Amino acid sequence: QREDTVPLLTPVSEDVTLDGTQPWTAHVSSKLIPQYAIAVAHSNLWPGAHAFSFEKKFENVYIGWGLKYAPTNFNPELPPPIMEEFPSGPEVSEIEDPTPEEEAALRAAGAEA
Repeated sequence: QREDTVPLLTPVSEDVTLDGTQPWTAHVSSKLIPQYAIAVAHSNLWPGAHAFSFEKKFENVYIGWGLKYAPTNFNPELPPPIMEEFPSGPEVSEIEDPTPEEEAALRAAGAEA
């Protein structure tokens, strides 16, 4: 399914909400020393996407699996049932190797016939 593209650097207020959840969660890194605090925004639509800024500098980083948030759990398709084994019969069963004496007797019987 093809996604619609949006222009770069659009306002956060124009982002699409997902089931009533805001697309971004924003907070300040520290309230103790506000002049050195960093503004941080976490994406609720793309878990692992983060944006942070200080003064007039900003960066974006993504650490994740490349999957959008889904309100329902991901359930992969079940594997196929286990295959049955071959039927056990004389054509597929292993037998003991003949001893050298039994092999010699078998050759002698084949030579006489």
